[in-house]
Amino acid sequence: MRAKWMIPIISILLIIPACVSAKDRLETLLEKIPFEAIDELEVEIDIGIADLNIGQAKGDNILEADIRYNTRRGEPEIRFKRSGKVGYLTIESGDRDRDYDDDKDFDDETWELLFTPKVKIAFEMDIGLVDGKLDMTGLRIVDLRISGGLSDIDLDFDEPNKEEIDEIRIEVGLGDFNGNNLGNANFRKLDLECGLGGAELDLAGEWRIDEAEMSVEVGLGSAKIWVPEILGVEVSKNDNFLSSVSLDRSLREVRDDLYRTANWDDAKTQLTIDTEVGLGSIKVKIVD
Repeated sequence: MRAKWMIPIISILLIIPACVSAKDRLETLLEKIPFEAIDELEVEIDIGIADLNIGQAKGDNILEADIRYNTRRGEPEIRFKRSGKVGYLTIESGDRDRDYDDDKDFDDETWELLFTPKVKIAFEMDIGLVDGKLDMTGLRIVDLRISGGLSDIDLDFDEPNKEEIDEIRIEVGLGDFNGNNLGNANFRKLDLECGLGGAELDLAGEWRIDEAEMSVEVGLGSAKIWVPEILGVEVSKNDNFLSSVSLDRSLREVRDDLYRTANWDDAKTQLTIDTEVGLGSIKVKIVD
C-alpha cells in the first residue's frame, strides 16, 4: 500500500494551528479568460485551504474565476497559454508556508472556478484542506485526477458526459470523498486510493461503455461502492484477517476470491472491480 499521501497530510497538520489563529484581510480576485479556438484544455489546480466550487461557465469564456483570498497567503496565480489547438491553464493558491500571527482569527478562502463546456478538458487537482463541490455536469471531461489530503469532496456528474474518460484517479488522505452518478462520467478506468479517510462511490447513471474497470485500494480507511444491477459485475477480493471486504449476496464466488453477478455474460456493460485492503474495509452493494 503506497503511503505518499502522508507527506502532504503531515505538512497540512503542521500549519493548521497557525492558520486557525490568524485573522487576515480578505480580497477578491475576479478573472475571465476569453474563449479561444482550441480543441482541448489541460487544467492544473493546486489549492491549500479553501471552500472550492467547480462548475460550468455562464459566459463565453474558457474560465470565469471568483476568488476571495487571504492576503497573507499571497494572491492566487492564474496562468493560461496556448500551443496549437491545446490550451494549458494553471491555477494556484498563495504561499502555504507563510507565517501567521498567533493572536488573530483565520478566515477561509472561497474559490469559484467555472469552465467552458465547449472543449475537452483534462483536470489534475492537488488540494489540501478543502471543502470541495466539483460539479462536472455539462463539461466535456476526458481525464480527471484528484488528490485530496484532509479535504471533503463531492464529485457530481448529473448528466451523461459527452466525452469518454480514459481514467479517473482519486486519492483520499484523511478526508471524505463522495462520487455521485459516476455512471454518467463515461469512464474506462477508475482508480481509488483511500488512506485513512472514507469514500463512497455511487455508480448510477447512463452507462455507455461496454467494458470498464475499477481499482479500489484502502489502507486504514473505508470505501463503499453502490453498483446498478444492470451492470455485469466481477469483483476480485484481496483482504486479510485484519480487514473487511463485504460483497453483495448477488455476487457469487466462481473461483478463489473471484465473484460475479449472474448477469455477467449477458450484461450490456461489464464492470470489473479489483479490491485491496490493509486494515480498513470495502463494501460493494448491488442496487436497483
